[in-house]
Amino acid sequence: MAETSVHGAIRRGSSGDRPTRTDPDQPPPPPPPSRRSGSPSDLISALPDAVIHRIFSFLPLEDVVKTSALSKRWRSTWTSATDLVFDGDIEGRPRGTLAFSFLVDGVLDQCTSPSVKRFHVTGFRYDKPYQPKVDLWLRFAVRRRVEDLRLWLTNHSPIFYLLPGILYSLSWLVRLDVRSCRFSLGRAVRWPRLKVLSIRNAELSDDFLGRIFRGCPVLESLELHGCWGVENIVIDSTSVKELVLVHGTFSNPKKIWAPHLLLLRVLGRRHHLNLIRLRLDDISSLVEAELDFDIVTLDKWMCCELLEETLEKLHRVPTITIGAWCLEILSLLEMKGVPSPLSKCQNLTLHVPVSQWDLPGIAYMLRSSQCLEKLVILLTDLPPLMFMLDEECFNFDEEDFLWSRKGNFQCLAKHLKRVEIIGSEADSFGSKHLLALIKFLLGDALVLEKLIIKAKLPTRHGQKGFEAAVLSKLFGVSKNVLSCRRASKHAEVIFDCPSE
Repeated sequence: MAETSVHGAIRRGSSGDRPTRTDPDQPPPPPPPSRRSGSPSDLISALPDAVIHRIFSFLPLEDVVKTSALSKRWRSTWTSATDLVFDGDIEGRPRGTLAFSFLVDGVLDQCTSPSVKRFHVTGFRYDKPYQPKVDLWLRFAVRRRVEDLRLWLTNHSPIFYLLPGILYSLSWLVRLDVRSCRFSLGRAVRWPRLKVLSIRNAELSDDFLGRIFRGCPVLESLELHGCWGVENIVIDSTSVKELVLVHGTFSNPKKIWAPHLLLLRVLGRRHHLNLIRLRLDDISSLVEAELDFDIVTLDKWMCCELLEETLEKLHRVPTITIGAWCLEILSLLEMKGVPSPLSKCQNLTLHVPVSQWDLPGIAYMLRSSQCLEKLVILLTDLPPLMFMLDEECFNFDEEDFLWSRKGNFQCLAKHLKRVEIIGSEADSFGSKHLLALIKFLLGDALVLEKLIIKAKLPTRHGQKGFEAAVLSKLFGVSKNVLSCRRASKHAEVIFDCPSE
C-alpha cells in the first residue's frame, strides 16, 4: 500500500512540474459534474426510485423522512419507501411511548406505497390501552402485504398483546418475528410462504407447534426464545432445517424429535436446570450443533450427566460449537478421568477465555474428536464459574498437563490441519495458558497446515490506544510462537489483524 501511494504522488508531481501547452482556439474544458449541476446531490436525485428506496432501507427512518426537506424531487420520495423500520430506542435510550406512537402513525398516514416488504416495530412499551393502536398498525401491514414482519413489544407487567385473527392466515408472509405477544393457541395457522419464524417470550403448547408445522409447508428456521408451555418438540416437517432454543424454552421437557433437522442451537444465560434437560430422541440428520448456555444450580454432577448425555447424542454431528460454561463442565469430567464419547466431529469451535479451568475441557474434546480437521477458538472474557469447580483439582502446570495427555489425541496425529484463534481483547493474547496450548498444538499436530492467530481491531474513533494494546500483546505472542518447534514441516503460522 505504501509503494502504491508513493507512485501516485510521483505521477501527480510529474504532471504539475511541466507547463501545459494549450491551443488558444480550443474551448476550455467543461467544469466537473458537480459544478455543472450546482449540487453533488443531483447525482443521487437522478437515480431511479427503486435504487433510492434501497438506499433508504439502510438508514434510520427519521433520516429517511428528513430527505423531504432536500428539494422538490425529494419532497414525497420517502412516502413510497417499501421498508418501514421503527425502533423504540435512540442510541440505547428508550423513546417516550406517546412520541413513538405519533411517529408510527404519522409515517403510516403518509405512506403511499401499495406494498411494503419490511415492517418492523421494536422497543414499543406496550400496555392494554395501546391494543387498538397496535391493531391498526398490523392491519396496515396486512393491507400492504408485508413479507417481513417484526413486532417486538416490551412490557413492565404481565400484560401481553393478543395477536389479532387476521395474522394467522397470510399467504404472502415470509418472515415473522414476535416478542411479548400472546397467541390464540386453538387457532389454525396458514402461512404457506413462511420460511423464518421467531417467537420470543410467549406461551406456547405442543399442539400449537404442531399447527405451525402443518400450516407452514416451507418453514426452514424456528427460534423459540424464552417461551414456556412446551413439553415436546416434534418436527416431522421435511422443510425445517434449523431449530434455535434460547433461555429454556421447555417447561417440563421430554423430548426433541426432529429426524430431518440439520442445525440445532441451545443458547442463553442463567437457565434453570429443569428448563434445559434435553432428551434428543431422533436427530439423525443433524450436521451442526451449538451448546452455549449455562445453568443456575449447585449440583455440578447433574450438569455433568446432562452434558454427557447430550454429547453422546451428538456423536455423529460433524460440526460442533461449545460455549465456556459447557467446556468448564467438561473440564470436571476430564479431571475425574471420565471417558469421553467418541465423536465424528470434524469442525470444532470453542467460545472460551482459555484459562486454567478450560484446558481440561479442551483436552476432553480433543480426545473425543478423533476425526477433527479444524479447530476454532473464539477468545472471550467470561469469568470462570468458580463455585462449580474444585480449585485443588486444577492446580497443575499447563504445559505438563497438555503433554501428559498427548497420546490420547488421535486427531493430532492424523487429521488436524487448521487452527484459528480469534480475539479482540488485549489480555486474551497475553494468557500463558493460551501460549501453552499453541505450543502444544504446533509441537504435536503432525499434519497441521495453518495456525492463524487473528486479532480483531475496531475502527471506531478513539480506539487507537486499544488497538495499540492489542497489537503489543500480539507482537509478544508472535515472538514466542514463531520460535516454537513444529511437528509438521508444512505448518504455517499466520498473524492477521483485520479491522471490524
